[in-house]
Amino acid sequence: MSLRYELNPEITAGEIAVLRRLVGWEARKKKMAEIIGCTYMFAACFDDDLLVGFVDVLSDGVEDALIRSLMVHPGYQRQGIALKLLEIATGNIKKGKIKTTNVLFEPELIDLYRKAGFKIVNGGLIDNEAKG
Repeated sequence: MSLRYELNPEITAGEIAVLRRLVGWEARKKKMAEIIGCTYMFAACFDDDLLVGFVDVLSDGVEDALIRSLMVHPGYQRQGIALKLLEIATGNIKKGKIKTTNVLFEPELIDLYRKAGFKIVNGGLIDNEAKG
């Protein structure tokens, strides 16, 4: 195993869709094709040519940045990949002198985000595509 981290690498919507499915999310390949290149930045982790980790960041470039879509291939979890991707993302946000970094996550991931330096606060979410 030879892990390689890259900032804004050449990546396809298909690669992201495969990783999304592996972590239990909808593939959303068409949406991923629209999103690639429209974010503030993204980072990826590869094992040779296999995409095993991904994170992207939305930002206005001044006040706020939102970390989204942090995912790690199930066969590569618990090896520090998520933490390294968060380090890359937050480092680039700080370098850009953006005031705040925000993230939404499931409660079982609280320890990961604390370890990455996040202050845990309450928040809310409306999923406009959810049924019901």
